[in-house]
Amino acid sequence: MEPTSPWKKPNEVMRLHRLKKRKKTLQERITQPSGSGKKETIQQESVNLDFSRILHGDKTKNPFSKNSTQQSKKPKLEVDPQLEESSDNTLYALLNLPAKVPEKPAQDVDTEKLSTFSNLLQKFTAEHTVETVVEQKCKHLPIDWALKTKLRLMSPKPFAWSSKLKASEEASGITGFVRCVDTTMSQTLDTSPRARLHQACLYWQHPHLPWLQLYPRCGGRVAGTNALASHEDITEALHREWTESFRSLFQLLRALHCPYFYVCANTFTCLFRAAGVCGVSEPCAFIAPTTRGFRQALQQEDVEFTMPLRSNKKKLNTSNEDQAKNLSFDSSYSTMDEGKDDSGDEEDPDAFLSQLGLETDVIKKINNAQSRLEAGAESSVDRAAESLVMARGAEAQALFNFLLNCRSAAARAGPLAAVPPTLLAPTAFHGATLASLKIRENVILSDSKKFYSLELRGPVLPSAVHALLGVVRGGEYSATFAHLAPTLAFSWAAAAVAKDESSKENEPNHFTKAFNKENLSDCGISEELLQLLCSSDASIIKPLDSVKYNPEDDTYTW
Repeated sequence: MEPTSPWKKPNEVMRLHRLKKRKKTLQERITQPSGSGKKETIQQESVNLDFSRILHGDKTKNPFSKNSTQQSKKPKLEVDPQLEESSDNTLYALLNLPAKVPEKPAQDVDTEKLSTFSNLLQKFTAEHTVETVVEQKCKHLPIDWALKTKLRLMSPKPFAWSSKLKASEEASGITGFVRCVDTTMSQTLDTSPRARLHQACLYWQHPHLPWLQLYPRCGGRVAGTNALASHEDITEALHREWTESFRSLFQLLRALHCPYFYVCANTFTCLFRAAGVCGVSEPCAFIAPTTRGFRQALQQEDVEFTMPLRSNKKKLNTSNEDQAKNLSFDSSYSTMDEGKDDSGDEEDPDAFLSQLGLETDVIKKINNAQSRLEAGAESSVDRAAESLVMARGAEAQALFNFLLNCRSAAARAGPLAAVPPTLLAPTAFHGATLASLKIRENVILSDSKKFYSLELRGPVLPSAVHALLGVVRGGEYSATFAHLAPTLAFSWAAAAVAKDESSKENEPNHFTKAFNKENLSDCGISEELLQLLCSSDASIIKPLDSVKYNPEDDTYTW
């Protein structure tokens, strides 16, 4: 006999299921009375055989239709308003708040308040809209005291000149620059754009050694040697001629025949300005960048200076132990000062510490730690914009004497060894060489558009920027600049000094400031630029990175 299989067939399973169902109904009939079961059966049949909806004409509803689905879900989402109101009032009562006033149901639905995608997007863009910055248009260019190494002009139209000059144009440009003549007002000189451009590209320089690059100076270590450094006679002659040129240039500045000039050394750059420039009634000088050793050398030579860009909020980075020592030293020393008479001589702090029982070695350690902290604080701004030094008035004269006799201003090694600093000025001086910026023209394609480019390389002075942009005035163009990085601090410091000068009231030299413009009338600067140079408005002084000229309204934006 074959063993029974553990698997069951579907027919057998359904047969057992029907058998169990019949057995269950049979047991219910036995346990319940006959009347109640009959009545329930009749009610069930009446429910199942209710054809009233068909007699009244109701159609059978499709259970898969959209309307029937929404209507079937709607009663589930509705809430009894009385129940909602009672629950809200109960909640307000528990929170000691005034009861909620029922609102009337709105008849019309405001589609703008619906949380649709378009409404949410409009709301988001309205809240996060970035305000467009409106460019300020000015009729004049600001004064930028930073030296520039390159200037590039770009225009969609070709410029009105070329790199080749005629003999008359070159002669007129040189004559107008050397004699400080405005060629636009002259009746004998050539007034063409080429002549005016050549005049704006000229400057005065000393020394001029064609085989050496004297601008910009390299502050780092550069490989190479200079044959001049090995000949003492040549180096002495260079220094002697440079001394005479520097003295001549400073005398022109004091006599108000030169508005400004630059001294470009390997490690620093100095700007001298005449009295009356930017509203300052006395000559002043800026040096940047400087080091702690250079500033100590100025102090040893009794040259008083200020650091207008250095903030006074910096604190020394000392440890807790050193701070405790300094605090104990300061408190003890201040107590000693309070107890003594003002007329008496001050006691040596080392002697006071020795009286407290401290040994000599401990006192030396305290003094050395304090000197290291002070040196670290002073050295923290070295070669930065905050290290800029300003001297004015008689101190500018003392600074001139210091640089005149400073042998360290010339490099001791490298390709510029024994070569004195480069002097740059807009006016002629003793021993100066007339030099010109290097000009190169190009055609640039950008976004399938043709632009005409004019690039000028060399020391671009502040007055040259205004002169060059004045030549191309009348057509649409843009200008970009490359700065000599350390000289950017000159514009920042000049603006800070101008703010201090304008904030001073009841100053006795206000009467003399009124004649600054007239005193500088023979300094070789045009009348329009002279008004800007003599203005005490600090907003006029700004560093320029790029400039755009708008020919429609004759304005500049930068």
